[in-house]
Amino acid sequence: MNLKKGINPLQSVKDKAEEVAGQLKEEATELSAAAQEQFEAVLDEYQKVLPIAESLGLKVGSFEVEMGILPQIKTSLVGSVEGINNEAVQALIDQHQNNKLLVLIFKALLMTKDMQKRLNITNLKGIVVDIRLGVPPKVSVNLAS
Repeated sequence: MNLKKGINPLQSVKDKAEEVAGQLKEEATELSAAAQEQFEAVLDEYQKVLPIAESLGLKVGSFEVEMGILPQIKTSLVGSVEGINNEAVQALIDQHQNNKLLVLIFKALLMTKDMQKRLNITNLKGIVVDIRLGVPPKVSVNLAS
């Protein structure tokens, strides 16, 4: 092996790897900070959803915090299908277009109520809105007895 004047090829590879690792760590930190900021914004939207949902007869049914690189919250709103007034929900959607989470939740409610009616599923009168507050947020709605 020909090592000219103390230059070690393994050392230069190691140095380059450390440099790349440092850059990746810095970018991951920036990404994590941006995701945390988005998470906080989603949490603020959810806080604004709660009193509006309560006005429609929906209550918080569960609340779970998951910790990881990006935290998330799993929560649910429960109520009755009969308590969901389509016109009132649509008016709330129209009034709160800037709250994307509210719009997502209430559109899912209307769609589920419509499907229940179209499919004539009369034995399921309860409604459960499962919400994952993370980046991005997700909503699913199911009917319950």
